[in-house]
Amino acid sequence: MQVVTDLKQLAGTPAYPVMAIGVFDGVHRGHQQILQTVVARARESSGTAAVLSFRPHPQKVIASGQAPLLLQTFAQKAAMFESLGIDVFVQYPFSRELSLLSPEDFVLQVIHSNGIREIHVGGNFRFGHMRQGDFDTLSELGTRFGFRVFKTESVYFRKERISSTRIRTALRKGQVALAKRLLGRPYELTGNVVRGAQRGAGLGFATANLATNNELIPANGVYATRVHLNGSSYVGATNIGHRPTVHGYSEPLPTVETHLLDYSGNLYGQALRLEFCFRLRDEKRFSSLEVLKQQIKMDVHRLRRYARKALEHEE
Repeated sequence: MQVVTDLKQLAGTPAYPVMAIGVFDGVHRGHQQILQTVVARARESSGTAAVLSFRPHPQKVIASGQAPLLLQTFAQKAAMFESLGIDVFVQYPFSRELSLLSPEDFVLQVIHSNGIREIHVGGNFRFGHMRQGDFDTLSELGTRFGFRVFKTESVYFRKERISSTRIRTALRKGQVALAKRLLGRPYELTGNVVRGAQRGAGLGFATANLATNNELIPANGVYATRVHLNGSSYVGATNIGHRPTVHGYSEPLPTVETHLLDYSGNLYGQALRLEFCFRLRDEKRFSSLEVLKQQIKMDVHRLRRYARKALEHEE
């Protein structure tokens, strides 16, 4: 997949560019349906499947204090696009000047002048200054300027539209199993293992302390996770929180610590990818380290049962 920042770089691609436009934060099931349509149309036309997504998120420019925490890093989003068959990812720079363009000027500057033949958007797509333009506006402009416009209907789960906002709400509540259903895959955190206080090892359960670039961390609690490391995967117990039992007070920022079942070795500096499967329990303060240790043993026992069931399912 080619990654560009300027639509003029599409000049050397096949003659029929088919493009999806949107923020696509999380690349959830609704987004995937749009992108799959784009790829299918491009293949039918011997053309190029392209995505135009803005960077940074428009709200970070228009009203930074109201900008949402993103569900993915740039690298995670790009990997999802590539896995879906996208040929060109245009990470279009979003600026204050761009936000002030009328819908017509946006189309003239971004789409018409760069030879896009088809545009695919979701039903709630908005563009132009103050979000004045919608699908009907884009269709009208497409008729005037010679490109076709298609709308992909929203995808629903439990009678409610799947959206990035709904996924953020679920994660803030620790509902990672629901987030998985909305995303079509587990929610992921990526990062490198950094040196922590090593108190977990003193309890008999060494943990990997993850420094992540992901903006949205699930709610405090203990989670069953699948941990990807150097091409192998492990079952993990991931604690997100402030470790109140260990410290006797809450740390200002939450930590992300994972105990990998049946793993031994030095993890410092290693890149990890955590997939959140389900929530085991809330984070809470225990009366002593011994009580905490017993609870961790129970958590690990439950995880082992989960791992056995997961392996049986894969067979």
